[in-house]
Amino acid sequence: MPMTKLTILVPEELRRRAKSLAAVRNEHVSDIVRRALEEYVDEVMEEADDIRAIDEIEARIASGKVRVRDWAEFEAEMDALQD
Repeated sequence: MPMTKLTILVPEELRRRAKSLAAVRNEHVSDIVRRALEEYVDEVMEEADDIRAIDEIEARIASGKVRVRDWAEFEAEMDALQD
């Protein structure tokens, strides 16, 4: 994958900790930052997908396309399946 340069400002203490971690792992600070950024972006994107799914479900419920059952109805249906 082609790489591009990204310049960021971080507190000095965070820079020192990242530099120490990189040294212990025999890596570059950029490796540590890249991995952390990838994990963060993946997590946020997953949350965004979850939010979109929730919005879609809520819209389907509001339109009447999906019927919402309460817990008692669900239990009754499950009990009927076991018979």
